[in-house]
Amino acid sequence: MMMTRPGLQYLLLIASLGFASMAHAATDEDNRLWLNLTLQGKLPADGWRWYAEIQPRFRENAEHIDSLLLRPAINYKVSKNLSVWLGYGYVRNYLVSGDIRDEHRIWQQLLYAFEPIGSTSLSARVRLEERRVEEFEDTGYRLRQMVRMTHPLSGAWSVVAWDEVFFNTNHTDWGARSGFDQNRLFLGISHDFSASVKTEWGYLNQYIRTSTDDRMNHTLSGVLSVNF
Repeated sequence: MMMTRPGLQYLLLIASLGFASMAHAATDEDNRLWLNLTLQGKLPADGWRWYAEIQPRFRENAEHIDSLLLRPAINYKVSKNLSVWLGYGYVRNYLVSGDIRDEHRIWQQLLYAFEPIGSTSLSARVRLEERRVEEFEDTGYRLRQMVRMTHPLSGAWSVVAWDEVFFNTNHTDWGARSGFDQNRLFLGISHDFSASVKTEWGYLNQYIRTSTDDRMNHTLSGVLSVNF
C-alpha cells in the first residue's frame, strides 16, 4: 500500500527539519542514558485515561545524574484517531556547577494516529508547554512537534523511529531563546511482553541550540510501559 502524497510530504518536512538541525557542527558532545517508566490506565469516566512518566536522565557517560522528570497527565479520546491531553511536568535539573534548578511545566497536547500504511503505524503529536523556573520571573512557551513510525518485525518485536522538533516562542530571563531550541531523533526496537507491558530501547540523538556552544548528546534511551 502506497503512502498518500500529503502524508509523504509531511514526513519529509519533519525529517528535513530534524536533519537540518544536526547539520551544524556541535562543539560539545556527551554520552548519556535516559530511562523512562510510563504508566497509564482508564479513569471511571468514559473516554478518559490517566498517564504518568518517571524519567531519570544521566550525563557524562551516565556517571552523574542530569535531571529527574515527573510528568502526570489526563487525556480524553475524541475519536478513534484523536486524543487531547492536559498535563503537568516537574523537572529537577542537577547543574554541573552543583546547583539544583527546579522547573514546573503545564502542557497541552494533541495526539493523532493515522490509518496504518500496510503494517506500519504512523502518529503525530503536537505539544505546547508553559515553563516556569523557580527564582525567575519569566514564563517560557515551547512548541514540540513529533512524528513517530512503528513497523512490526518477527514475533513481538518492532522497529521504532521518531523525530521531534522543539521551538521556543519567546526569550526568558532563565535562558530560553526564541526560535529553534532542539531536535531529537530516535531509532530503536520495541518488544511486547504482553498486551499491557512493553519495552523500547534505542539510540537518541539530541541536538541543542544554546546561547554559547551548541550541544549534541548521544543517548541510550530505554522505556518500560505498563498499561493497566
